[in-house]
Amino acid sequence: MAHQAGPQQPQDEEMYQATIGTATAIPQTRDAKELRINLPKPFDSNRLKLQQFTQDCAVYLMINKKVYDDDDKKIAFVLSLLESGEPAMWKEQFIRSRMDGDDIEFPMYEEFMTAFKNTFRNVDQVNEALSDLGRLRQGDKGAEEHTMTFRLLVGKAGISSKRNPNHRVLINLYQKSLKPKLIERIMTMERIPKTIDEWYKKAILFDNNWQQLMTAMGQNPRYNSGQNRTYSNNNS
Repeated sequence: MAHQAGPQQPQDEEMYQATIGTATAIPQTRDAKELRINLPKPFDSNRLKLQQFTQDCAVYLMINKKVYDDDDKKIAFVLSLLESGEPAMWKEQFIRSRMDGDDIEFPMYEEFMTAFKNTFRNVDQVNEALSDLGRLRQGDKGAEEHTMTFRLLVGKAGISSKRNPNHRVLINLYQKSLKPKLIERIMTMERIPKTIDEWYKKAILFDNNWQQLMTAMGQNPRYNSGQNRTYSNNNS
């Protein structure tokens, strides 16, 4: 009786290794020259460096957008920077999951980056940032400085305002952090802001106008920065 071979794997190890080499090689475009300015350092699984790594990749891909001109090339570039340890194991698992016979079908770049960030996100940092957002208050700071602090915490918390600009949770947190008089001024506008970016702009606009008024009146805004600010209704 002839010996029957068991079910064969979709790819043998040799084919898999060859595919990994192809998928993670940095692609080149004939008509575009790659500018190797601040090439991101390989990611070493340090969660505290995740945000810096993803930002460095975003900047590098932006200045070389003529080279990395589609999602597959962008993903291959990021994968090429996952060289050892846990990141390398994640890369291997990711590529295996996307293989179909001899082909690899990558997802959209944003979907890939979301999966990557979720895997290596610093949970403690996220929880701390969310807690800081809930406690943050404008105090004596100008709206521009306060908004910058707020947006930095939003980034650390991993809350995307770009994908969901009318994020109700973000708007509620931002309102809670502002001075009561400034919230009152914005809420009494004929058209109340509907997105978090519109809230940022209006808060900064009205607060800057108030500071300019204090300066024109010969008063130092630093000594008139308490809760008793009065924001005029001249700008809507």
